[in-house]
Amino acid sequence: MALDRRSLMTAASVFALGTAATPAFAQDAAADGASSPVTATQPAPDPGAASREIVVTGVRASLQSAQSIKRNAPQIVDSIVAEDIGKLPDNTVSDALQRVTGVQVTRGNGETTGVDIRGLPNAATLLNGREVFTGTGRGVALQDIPAELLAGVDVYKTSTPDIIEGGVAGVIDIRLHRPFDFTGLTVAGDGRAVYSDQAKKWSYLGGGLVSDRWDTGIGELGLLVGASYNRRKYEDQIAFDFDSSGTPVATPDTVGGQYIDGDRRRIGLNASAQWRPSPNLEFYADGAYTQYKERYGIDFFIGLPKVGDLVSVTPRSDSPELAQGATTLNNYTLSSKQAYQNRTDTYQGDLGGKWHIDDSTTLTGEFVYNYSKIVDRNAILDTSFNAPSVTYDFDKNGTPNIAISGVDITDPSNFYIRTLFDNHSLATSKQYAYRADLQHDFADGFIQNFKIGARYTNRKADSQATASVGQPNPNPAGTQLTSIPGLASLSPGGLVDGKLGIDRFADADTDFLLDNTDTIRQIFGYTGARAFDPSLAFFDKEKTYAAYAQVGYHLDAGSIPIDGIAGVRVVNTVENLVGDGVNGRENYLNILPSATLRAKLTDKLQARLAYGKTITRPDFAALNPLVTYTPNGATGGSTYYGTASGGNPALSPIKSEAFDASLEYYFSRASSVTLAGFYHKLDGYIQTYSAPEVYGVVPDTGLPATYLVSRPRNTGRGKLYGAEAAYQQFFDFLPGALSGLGVQVNGTFLIGTTADPNTGLQERLVNVSKYSYNAILIYEKYGFSARLAYNWRSNFIDSYTSGGSQGGTIRVSPVQQLDFSGSYAPVSWLTLTFDATNLLDRTYHDRFVGMSQTTGLSSSTPRDTRTYDRTFEFGARFKF
Repeated sequence: MALDRRSLMTAASVFALGTAATPAFAQDAAADGASSPVTATQPAPDPGAASREIVVTGVRASLQSAQSIKRNAPQIVDSIVAEDIGKLPDNTVSDALQRVTGVQVTRGNGETTGVDIRGLPNAATLLNGREVFTGTGRGVALQDIPAELLAGVDVYKTSTPDIIEGGVAGVIDIRLHRPFDFTGLTVAGDGRAVYSDQAKKWSYLGGGLVSDRWDTGIGELGLLVGASYNRRKYEDQIAFDFDSSGTPVATPDTVGGQYIDGDRRRIGLNASAQWRPSPNLEFYADGAYTQYKERYGIDFFIGLPKVGDLVSVTPRSDSPELAQGATTLNNYTLSSKQAYQNRTDTYQGDLGGKWHIDDSTTLTGEFVYNYSKIVDRNAILDTSFNAPSVTYDFDKNGTPNIAISGVDITDPSNFYIRTLFDNHSLATSKQYAYRADLQHDFADGFIQNFKIGARYTNRKADSQATASVGQPNPNPAGTQLTSIPGLASLSPGGLVDGKLGIDRFADADTDFLLDNTDTIRQIFGYTGARAFDPSLAFFDKEKTYAAYAQVGYHLDAGSIPIDGIAGVRVVNTVENLVGDGVNGRENYLNILPSATLRAKLTDKLQARLAYGKTITRPDFAALNPLVTYTPNGATGGSTYYGTASGGNPALSPIKSEAFDASLEYYFSRASSVTLAGFYHKLDGYIQTYSAPEVYGVVPDTGLPATYLVSRPRNTGRGKLYGAEAAYQQFFDFLPGALSGLGVQVNGTFLIGTTADPNTGLQERLVNVSKYSYNAILIYEKYGFSARLAYNWRSNFIDSYTSGGSQGGTIRVSPVQQLDFSGSYAPVSWLTLTFDATNLLDRTYHDRFVGMSQTTGLSSSTPRDTRTYDRTFEFGARFKF
């Protein structure tokens, strides 16, 4: 193949991008005693290339594109493809992922907050194939990526050597649009209004995209810009029982409820430029920015059954060592306003190129820069009142109930300021990454191609924070809440549908606390923001050096074509952590082989086998020696003065060895039946466990304050195995309007266990539901499109080693969700939309179960009852 002079000159830039990291690596390798110099990262993902060849215009085409990616990918992968520009099947990335086979989610603060692949949260997150993260975490907060900017999302359940390491659960690759995805000038946008019924407030969101491409004298050029703005107001409600203590009958230390009212804003911006100076050469530059800002307040009601004259305690009939109810006179009771203001800014920029040296050989190179900053601030003001008489029922049909008499808890003059918690923190992280890859294809033979590549990263993560220590009011009698004009406020009403028995109550105002913090500080004898505590700071530097080699192969076993990929990825990690009492260096090497095999049994039926080793490094935040303390105050006979959470600088990476198999039957372009089985060996899985620790003193007594502190710890050896089944079909063979019907059904069976680091005994992995499924009814015809989606998962473990006399394990009851999405296109360029979520108005429950750490007795008692918003969304989108 002849190359013109311009191609040769510009191709040199591609080679420079691919080799720029080599000298730096060689220098570091010599210092670290590495045996051979390697560099770089894998190319921007070409699984998405399949989707860019298909014009996506609706639900049917979206499912067709996703099925095409799954069928043709060398890995076991499930995909979501946008129905149109600005329209995923759900409103956020994390919401949409709950529909994927094998994915389970958790919710809170008005959105989907956690995504687990086959029960594990340890997924690597990529943006157009490049590593992306939020703050000091390993992955990005998926809810921060606006759905309006997305082309699709790919969930890799097995890996190949050219994919970046870091996900024992799998890899989630978020694909943004690029200008060469479109044929020419494209202008699209959308706008929506959302009503949240529990918050009783409206929110709004919208976005737009402009893209074009041109043939010029210097080659083909493309430019795309996109933007999104999302403001969401929400309210979550919680009723709770806390740990129990005391003899002969143990009573919960605290009982109460929370209203969590938030106002969250997200901005997303992206730009992409592509230049193809000749058919065999391409350069690109991309930039993405996301901003998250949230101001929210927690109206916290805290009943203290043992602080006062405890006149009666009724034991439970099934566990007489635990209290069913209690009556207290002159009960010292707290309300608390916990006001938070958080902001995250995340940037990613990249510059790269691809050179087809000849018809068989391709060289790629890329430089990527990531930066993320999290600034958090909170002001928590505790106020107290005296309740002449309080009757507690700790388990009224699974929810606590509190009846107060003799005082008006909506009158702020009855409340007195007691304690101020005044904290702020700063976390930053930046990373430089370089990579180069070379692929050569063969015309025939058993070896179809080989691919080699290298990647170098240099990341720095810093965190600083104030010590979370309450400032007691120097006035022993307290300061009347109404003494500061504008400070007092009333909570919302109807807590968990009235089940708690507490409706509205007085506490401080969220905006006043955050905007006038110095006014509050003056009561406690100081002004100005508190300085960061040097003992709580940590600084982590991490470098990785990775190289891989893989071959693609093909053979015929009789009449059955077989193909696949086999190879190995080798990565060396060098980490330097400096923090309170920690100044350590880690240097470890991981060899990660993997292999895939696909047998095309017929034109429609194929089978897959896959094997691979993967790792997940601990989050930087998990390594942080920082501990955040939340005092509950002296509560009579309570076991602990408060709770706390912190990191563990001794954590090691999680290791996994995975075996996968699948059988896939594709009987039309958008219809299929698939079955999959998997078995993962786990070593050093990270879970959180609690233990008592002493920190500081109780302000009123000067005695040591004991906190129940939760920290992540490596467990022993474990396993995760299960099966998945999925079916989707459009019923085109039905007559007339019925031919628009379609259905998606998928289900997952999971068993996950690991060795408790304290006892060595096997226990369930946290967040793993044994059963989960999705059932989705689809209709698309005559410009109408509708989707009714039901999601269900069985019970799962939230955490272990809760303190107290009650059960030490927190188990979440089964969770369900029903959502609806509909649209109508009156003309080709305009679509009107309506969406609704949480149509079943679900209620979340979890319980303390199993054996108590302190008594050795087993029991099952309520912990949390939670309710969430139902949302109703009206909008429109256009495309020219």
